[in-house]
Amino acid sequence: MPARLCRNCFCVLAVALVSLHAEEKTFGPQDLVTGLMQSNPEIQAARSRFEAATKRPSQVGTLPEPTASYTNLGVGHPFSRLNGSDFAYQGFGVSQQFPFPGKLGLASEQAKREAESEQQNYRSVVLGVTARLKVAWYEWLAVQKAIELTRTDRDLLSRFEEIARNRYTVGKGLQQDVLKAQFEVFAVEQQFAMLDEKRQRAEAEIASLLAVPAVVLRAPGEIQPSSFSLSIEELLRATNDSPGVLAEQKMVDASAVGINRSLKDFRPDFGVNFQWQHTGGNFPDYYMATVEVKIPIYYARKQRYALEESYSRLNEAKQNYRSAQQQAIFQVKDQYLSIQSSERILKLYKTTLLPQAQLTVDASSAAYEVGSSDFLTLLTNLTNLITLERQYYDEVARHEEAIVRLEPIVGKELLPFQEAHQ
Repeated sequence: MPARLCRNCFCVLAVALVSLHAEEKTFGPQDLVTGLMQSNPEIQAARSRFEAATKRPSQVGTLPEPTASYTNLGVGHPFSRLNGSDFAYQGFGVSQQFPFPGKLGLASEQAKREAESEQQNYRSVVLGVTARLKVAWYEWLAVQKAIELTRTDRDLLSRFEEIARNRYTVGKGLQQDVLKAQFEVFAVEQQFAMLDEKRQRAEAEIASLLAVPAVVLRAPGEIQPSSFSLSIEELLRATNDSPGVLAEQKMVDASAVGINRSLKDFRPDFGVNFQWQHTGGNFPDYYMATVEVKIPIYYARKQRYALEESYSRLNEAKQNYRSAQQQAIFQVKDQYLSIQSSERILKLYKTTLLPQAQLTVDASSAAYEVGSSDFLTLLTNLTNLITLERQYYDEVARHEEAIVRLEPIVGKELLPFQEAHQ
């Protein structure tokens, strides 16, 4: 019995370890994109909406279903004998409605244009959700780098706190230097808590986009700003391929077809009915063909308003198209300005601010160790260096995010995600 209990406990432990290992799968950039396309509910809903729209043209472009009928005409009482009277008969017929020529074709064409609009909406959703994923990824990278820099800051502060304590012990330093160093070491822990909250928030957003409970992300070794060489003119021309703009353009086309369809509604529809009437063996059979015409005599209250509605829909679609164009132009200019300013700031960090701050820390550190500089100067220089480094990586993330936000606007990938930081 104890042996069997041990085996059961071992199996449970093994299953738990396997489950834990499965939950701790790490995600790189390409893994995130693959998971997004497979699991994101917003993308799945947009895909289903597009697929549903593609089924509409065939439906609205097909004739109405024919109608089969059976008639029993009795003489004197229902279901009387056929040969008892030459009026009694059993009839079998079929009827078919025919819309005025061109109506079905226009209905199918309008539905086709609407399906093309939904296709562009699907592209827009894919690009938009992917951009949100990339933005969250770059925010997570910036936080990870800030945590790394803060950890370095803590190690340096601990080292300087030890130096200050040793100098104070031998009578060459001040107690306030020791207390200040200890205070700064404790203050770093508060920064860790705040950064960890930001990291968890970014991970939660990524997990939400992937529709999974949690994610474990794999960070690259170093973060470098991507090169961006497109001009503002090229980006503005690319807005013509923006899925949001194209979706509105397709709706303009669909509304234009809708006007022609409304004009066709002033024309009559037709119906054809054929019936075979069986009267029994003593009398000849009868055949009856009927043609029906639907006369739109209420056009002043129905078709006329439908036509006016179609014109209003067309005007609405045109204004939505113009609005989408102007919004795309503004967003391109906005993100392009962010990219340009970010590149200037990054250049300033790399060529001037960071090298100068590093030299200042090295000089003040060496001076403090030999007693020719005070601790407050060293601490200030070190804090400035760490702050500048964190600001630099925040600016790198801002630069990448601005490029990513352009992708849904211009309708294509500008920053290859799987190669960006690997």
